Amino acid sequence: MNRISREERSADEIDLRVVFEKIGYLFKKAFGYVKSAFLLVLRRWPFFLLLTLLGIGLGYLDFKSKRPFYRSSMTVLPASAIRNEFFQDQVNRLSKLVQDGNFEVVAADLNMSVDSASQIKAIGYFNIDPEKVPADSILQGAPFRVDVELYDHKFFTPVQQALLRHLDNNPYFSRSTQAKREQMRSMIEKLRVDIASIDSIKRAAIELRGPVNGFVYGEPLDPTNLYRQSAELFEKQAYLEAQLRNLETVQVVVGFAPITHPTGPKEKLHLVVGALLGFLAAFILAVWYEYRLVQRRRRIENL
Repeated sequence: MNRISREERSADEIDLRVVFEKIGYLFKKAFGYVKSAFLLVLRRWPFFLLLTLLGIGLGYLDFKSKRPFYRSSMTVLPASAIRNEFFQDQVNRLSKLVQDGNFEVVAADLNMSVDSASQIKAIGYFNIDPEKVPADSILQGAPFRVDVELYDHKFFTPVQQALLRHLDNNPYFSRSTQAKREQMRSMIEKLRVDIASIDSIKRAAIELRGPVNGFVYGEPLDPTNLYRQSAELFEKQAYLEAQLRNLETVQVVVGFAPITHPTGPKEKLHLVVGALLGFLAAFILAVWYEYRLVQRRRRIENL
């Protein structure tokens, strides 16, 4: 087993001392900078106060120059197995048009006036619980959220209706929903035929005379089993009919909340940012002024 020599241990100890010395030097230097900055603020506090108040005033003016807006969310559930990315593309297209200020096209897509469309500040699409979907799977038929920012809170209901119409009127979505509707109608019709067939067998069993309730095609009839099968088929038929009545491209789970208090802009945030920018500007100017003073003193001393 190799033993570490005294020279190697001594070299390691020296190296550690050097490292700690450098770290201590950096801390002292940083503390010196902080101390100098603090003393600079104390010396020039009227200047710092003036520019900080000026920054607060500019922040307040910026706050007053912006239009208040209202943000609300709508949760939507696709009624058929359509890939969610298709809905995302539809909403993102509207979002880009709004950002571009092309409210003529937005108004045409949403079937509303240009004045109403211009009340939209932003539109956003968000999947709900996307992490629950495996990485190699395609998200389809899952609920998603649409966030809308409006300059007038009274337009949340019209915008919600317009967005639902816009998604319903998409040709691809409409064909997919229509195919699903036809499939459900075919299944309902098949259940009706099966129920009618079972009812005819029940009537035949009632009319038959003889032991064991009679036979049909050599098989004994069990009225209890026939009634159970009929009830199960009727339950499936009622369920599909209810689904068919509610079948739409998208359904609203939670609509936009007609909030009355503006979401933004935030007055306090503007004031804080203005104060920080004013203080930073004062610090930069003060450092520059101190540097000029030092340079002037050195020139005088060298004369």
